[in-house]
Amino acid sequence: MYILLAVISALLFGVWQFAIAQYRGRIPREMVIFTCSGAAGLTYLILGIASGDFSLTLADVGEGLLGGLLNLAGTLAILKAYEMGKIGVVTGVGATYALIPLAYSFLLGETLGPLAGVGLALILVGLTIFYIPAVRQRIPGEASSLGAILIALLAAAFWGLAVIVLDLGTQVSVTGTMFISMIPQVAVALILAVAVKKVWGGMDRRSTGVIVGAGLAVALGQIMFYTAANMGNIGVVSVLGSLSPLVTTVLALVLLREKMQRLETLALVVVVAGTALVVA
Repeated sequence: MYILLAVISALLFGVWQFAIAQYRGRIPREMVIFTCSGAAGLTYLILGIASGDFSLTLADVGEGLLGGLLNLAGTLAILKAYEMGKIGVVTGVGATYALIPLAYSFLLGETLGPLAGVGLALILVGLTIFYIPAVRQRIPGEASSLGAILIALLAAAFWGLAVIVLDLGTQVSVTGTMFISMIPQVAVALILAVAVKKVWGGMDRRSTGVIVGAGLAVALGQIMFYTAANMGNIGVVSVLGSLSPLVTTVLALVLLREKMQRLETLALVVVVAGTALVVA
């Protein structure tokens, strides 16, 4: 059951990443985060109260705030990387965040079966292949895409640490801890937006609707992700959750007509094969 929840969370994360990437360079990053996080926070509050899951302890508040700040740093970094590089490549690099909770799961003594172990290895290989073509990719205004890759890796580091912190907090209440995690994101994003005098710059009805929808998607994805992590191996859940590049790349291919290179196609095949072994 927890594997299915992890896979669904990856689908929702992919939709979220694709939606916010649509407005790279067109809407201030601060406002994307403010709108998306606000929508996500409201979703946590409503679903938490409706389900009776919403509760808070002092420890959860601290872990929620810290996890929220780490997620904020990661999202700011990934949005910057989106402005510099190709959506599919940047998302693939960002997905390496799964390595951190995977290592954490080994420290906890969580074990894997032979098939699952091979499957996870294939997934990690496939995600690595995603950004190999980017090293040679030429980006307008940049000598290479190395800068986008490095920033996306920084985002991955922040997100990986956030997963560990929030996993500890969500063991009592997923919606409560995740609601708290939205507070620093909304507050800091609004402060930054006001500081640079771009409070609602570039926002219109359509973009607001898309970004609010992205907030709903990421909220549902996070609920499923941490529910799965509480039920099973956090390392397996994190690697499966990092499959979002598949969704983002396919959406970019279909809707934006971004071309896929051979290595990116190979990566998709390898990741799907790895996922099949983990699910088997």
